[in-house]
Amino acid sequence: MKLTKNEKEILKLLLNNSKVTDSDIASKLKISSVAVGKIRRKLESSVIESYTVNLNYTKLGIQAFAIAIAKLTEQGMEKGDLEVEQELMKNAHIISVYRVPKASATHIILYGFKDLNELDNFFHAYKFKAKLHDLVETKELFTFSHNSLIKNSPTQLFYQVIDSLGEQSPKTKFDEIQNFKRRL
Repeated sequence: MKLTKNEKEILKLLLNNSKVTDSDIASKLKISSVAVGKIRRKLESSVIESYTVNLNYTKLGIQAFAIAIAKLTEQGMEKGDLEVEQELMKNAHIISVYRVPKASATHIILYGFKDLNELDNFFHAYKFKAKLHDLVETKELFTFSHNSLIKNSPTQLFYQVIDSLGEQSPKTKFDEIQNFKRRL
């Protein structure tokens, strides 16, 4: 994907503050607010999926987390990856689910809880076992407190990728040609 200089700058400003107005962006970039609106709509139809609010876990009382390395059970495989993943995403304690290409594990799951007691009850309660353990087997479970959460933002990665969009070094082009020749 290629982005113009103004598109990149607007995207970075929106990453920093999604509530920034077109007028504020226009004055920072010294372009018209009409141009900013046009660029914003283009970005919203291509790379911006939604605008979200970043909440503070600790201030909301979420103080315990768990990362599970899990594998689909036979029953889960029969039901199908997508159906099991949809079932997992319905659970309020599951923050994110990642599919991994490894034989000993199929998913990595991040959970959040108000405290360790709630975490323990969740993993040992019959309701959870009956509903999810039939589909997903937890191979390893790593628990940690909110104090252990060091970074929870991909913003720096997005900045780096945005800056490099549309750029391709001559070495990369050469490598692609060499790789193509090797396949012949």
